[in-house]
Amino acid sequence: MGKALEQIKKLPIKAIENISVDLTKYTELAVELVEQAERAEINTAEDYAKGGDLIKIASVQSKKVDEMRKGLSGPFHAMWKFINGQFNKNVEEFAVVRDTIEPKMLAWKKVEDERLRKEAEEEAKKLEEEALERAALEQSDDGQDEVLEAAAEASQTMVEDSGVKLQRGNYGSSTGSAKKYSTNVDCQLDFVRALIDHIDKGNARNIELGSIIELRKGGLNTLAKDMLKAGVKKMPGATFVETDSLRIY
Repeated sequence: MGKALEQIKKLPIKAIENISVDLTKYTELAVELVEQAERAEINTAEDYAKGGDLIKIASVQSKKVDEMRKGLSGPFHAMWKFINGQFNKNVEEFAVVRDTIEPKMLAWKKVEDERLRKEAEEEAKKLEEEALERAALEQSDDGQDEVLEAAAEASQTMVEDSGVKLQRGNYGSSTGSAKKYSTNVDCQLDFVRALIDHIDKGNARNIELGSIIELRKGGLNTLAKDMLKAGVKKMPGATFVETDSLRIY
């Protein structure tokens, strides 16, 4: 890479900026040939042959112009390909870091989320038991209901909020997670039929039917998210999938 960088530094940038190409003769010839083609009338075999000559001449000149273009642009294309190849190699190598460690992080998070959820459920159970004791001391039914409803809401929130939170690293990173949704289509015809039947039964969920029929990714992802939130994991021809992914800030 060092030698290539030195070559780039030696490129005559000013000369490149001031480069000019004289295509006057080719432009004039092209105009002349176009005018001949416009004037031409094909009434005889000789006229027919002359038309072929015009096309042949234009083709030969066109190739000469293209060869001139390649002669000027070829070295730059080669350098462009070389530079991209060198840098892309490093970009791909850095990408291996995420590909390698992300599955390990997600595996740990899954286990830890489950552990924290169980802890939260235990705490929620204690909270509800304490609420029952407090409710027993209340003098009115309304007072008892108020205590129990508040405890139920608090315990539900406790369980829903459980799990690994946003983590901040020493290098300035913030690691969180996000849900990704996708629709795996096994049979498009069965899927569309089932989807139309689903809508006809009054289960419309802001479905963009056009994008789904064309299997556009955005529409399918939105559909998967809506279906899973409604408790629908699959239907004929398709399966709805939810996966965790890391978000690094």
